[in-house]
Amino acid sequence: MRYIAIFLLMANIVYFSWIRYSDPLITVPVASTPGLLLNSGLTLVSEYEAQHALNCFTIESFNTIDDASSFIAEMGEAAFSSNVNLSGDPLSSEYRVFIPPASSLEIATITLNELRESLIAAKLEAKSYLIARGMLENGIAMGVFSRLGDAEAARNAIQRLGYTLEIEEIPRSTGKIQVQLQVLERYVLENPTWLDLTAGPLNLTITENVCETIAQGSQFP
Repeated sequence: MRYIAIFLLMANIVYFSWIRYSDPLITVPVASTPGLLLNSGLTLVSEYEAQHALNCFTIESFNTIDDASSFIAEMGEAAFSSNVNLSGDPLSSEYRVFIPPASSLEIATITLNELRESLIAAKLEAKSYLIARGMLENGIAMGVFSRLGDAEAARNAIQRLGYTLEIEEIPRSTGKIQVQLQVLERYVLENPTWLDLTAGPLNLTITENVCETIAQGSQFP
């Protein structure tokens, strides 16, 4: 028994000496779950600055939706975002029948002359004229109808003569035609369309609005 006790004592001394003087254990850190960013996303500083370079406007009193759409197209890269709105109460739509735009005014004029001759030969009465501006410039208008059925009947009759026609719905309302526009400051000041607008001869009303920003300044240190 005495030798067993001496053996256990020596074993304990060796064990505690090994624990004390051996190299410490390396603990592998456990990755914590990342917290959500503010607004659940990340916005680059460059994007934040670009957003603050936006100016927002409401432009109204366009004569037609075509005029409003053409204005947006002419703004080009200066328009960061845009849309056409109708104020007031909605009215029933109208329907325009037209031949899609030709590649040039000369081709459109030739097509119109041929069309008129074909209408006379077929004893069909239909208004036809060149569209001189807007998104359908160099197209041929064949009338605007208050009912879709009448527009479809006119289209079908003229298509029998060998022409391709389309029908466009034209929304209407009791109010004004508006364009909601966000413009990039670094482009707009040199844009000819914007310069013509702000000069005043277009008889449009321009109201500057407060832009909604994507990020808040407090997000950045």
